[in-house]
Amino acid sequence: MAQALPRSGGPAAEPQLPMLSARAIYKSYGPHVVLKSISLDVARGEIVCILGPSGSGKSTFLRCLNYLEIPSGGEIWVDGERIGCREIDGVLWEVPRTELARQRAAVAMVFQRFNLFGHLTAEENIMLGLRIALRLSREEAQKRARDLLASVGLASFNRHRPSQLSGGQQQRVAIARAVAMRPKVLLFDEPTSALDPELVHDVLSVMEDLAAQGMTMVVVTHEMGFAQEVADRVIFMDAGSIVEQGTPDQILDHPREARTRAFLSRVK
Repeated sequence: MAQALPRSGGPAAEPQLPMLSARAIYKSYGPHVVLKSISLDVARGEIVCILGPSGSGKSTFLRCLNYLEIPSGGEIWVDGERIGCREIDGVLWEVPRTELARQRAAVAMVFQRFNLFGHLTAEENIMLGLRIALRLSREEAQKRARDLLASVGLASFNRHRPSQLSGGQQQRVAIARAVAMRPKVLLFDEPTSALDPELVHDVLSVMEDLAAQGMTMVVVTHEMGFAQEVADRVIFMDAGSIVEQGTPDQILDHPREARTRAFLSRVK
């Protein structure tokens, strides 16, 4: 049965709403608090990179943004629509699973470990969501899958299964799968951390191309060069909170906070 939720005001009326708005996101597992009321607005077409030490809550925050993790408190809005609930007669109710699936499709996610289905080809991995979530015909889904594989440099690998692909190729398939849903926001959770160094460049190149095309992106990363060159804004998180944020030059070259300086001294 749907559950009534506490009511709160939506985003204030303004000429240009953020594409993504996280408001006071709190997450705990029993007594363990992971996120401490984080708020973040991401403009349409903006590239935001999130940095921080292990255990700072970065990945949990990302998973809350598309409701893979349900926040313990706070609100997520995408393009003016609140995710996970809707108002009926002045009361907020949890949305049915089918509606949540539709909402989550607007916030696609690329994971560290690719999460491809091993028994499916590259083409079929991309087609699956198109067939089930978007209900495209097999012909339409196959054409979109092949076009996207070509766009990430894998046109001739459409019949390969994940075990026949390198880690970098698998991650490019995973990115193509996420883009296939035509999301409004694309989330990346350390997409190069599981790759050998020589494979990182190809994946970052695909991400740079997406940024150049105007995709709204939130990227948890340890790739300082990517953050410096591509991000519009860099956020440093620690202990479940945003410590500071600003342009890449401000955060990477002239951080104000001691915790940021200590982290960068270890990773740069």
